[in-house]
Amino acid sequence: MFVTAVISVILVATCCYLHVTTMRILGRFILREQSRLRHPFMIVLMTLFFTHLLEVLVYAMGAALLDLLGKGSLSGAIGGDERDFLFDHFYFSISSYTTLGIGDIVPHGSLRLLAGVEALNGLVLIAWSASLTYLMMERLWGEAGPRENEEG
Repeated sequence: MFVTAVISVILVATCCYLHVTTMRILGRFILREQSRLRHPFMIVLMTLFFTHLLEVLVYAMGAALLDLLGKGSLSGAIGGDERDFLFDHFYFSISSYTTLGIGDIVPHGSLRLLAGVEALNGLVLIAWSASLTYLMMERLWGEAGPRENEEG
């Protein structure tokens, strides 16, 4: 359990650092270049979306590492092929990160701890992205709302 706790802390720190760095760079870029960008809000949304996907991948790799170390495993609707190994962990990770928790893949052993930590971290990071999205909308659109010739 200690190894899982350490890996969980490392994954949380990695994802939070990735998120804050991305948001800082994105915010500065949009505010500096907004007059030249045709759809700055779409850039914000797509950047945040792909950042979340990258964070899910980070957690999937952590879960796969714990699985390989014998600290836990996944069962249920998983593929039996080696090629499906990372995909199964990615699918489980995206379900955990978004707190969707479909339940067709179930963690065992200390992977249960990682799944809980990932859900909490995902909830915080998604809420943080929602806050930035709101602030960027307010900044880019102002009181008048989006301009008629600008869709995003």
